[in-house]
Amino acid sequence: QRQMCIRDSALILVAVIPSEEVLIPPMTFVATANAVSHLGAVPHFIDIEKDFLGMSPHALEERLEEIAIKKNGRIYNKISGRRIAAIVPVHIFGTPARIIELKEIAYQWNIPLVEDAAEALGSWIKDGNHLRHCGSFGMASIISFNGNKIISTGGGGMILTNDKILASKAKHYSSTAKIKHPWAFIH
Repeated sequence: QRQMCIRDSALILVAVIPSEEVLIPPMTFVATANAVSHLGAVPHFIDIEKDFLGMSPHALEERLEEIAIKKNGRIYNKISGRRIAAIVPVHIFGTPARIIELKEIAYQWNIPLVEDAAEALGSWIKDGNHLRHCGSFGMASIISFNGNKIISTGGGGMILTNDKILASKAKHYSSTAKIKHPWAFIH
């Protein structure tokens, strides 16, 4: 068995299950595609922008228009028949992807956005009159603490969310999914 990574956990939180598709950019560390594959889901690559190296909002919108179909409130790939379960844009080398546009597309299609800000700790995006940190746009977002990151613990990371239900689930999962019981023993 392998240890679950922070990306896997974020995808589980937004309910990605085996045989579903997750839209990711091809320009990323292999951990992004691995997290999708480790859950039994299928990576579906969406082209990047040459100026930002992040997922292209234009390519995402064009691809969804080409392949996506709505059935019973969910989005499916009409070619593969699989549900499109999440969109995972990645901020590369601290350069923010065009996350505001990507988030709007995700919202229009009702597809959860999991923002991979593993390389973007300390990077900001102008949102209207405000500056916001990368990692503050997704339904869930991840920051990595791997050995090559700005804050390193040798491994691990954190999940960010403003959704209280997702935060509660994340906390539950991080405690080995323990539930209170009358025979608990603390040592």
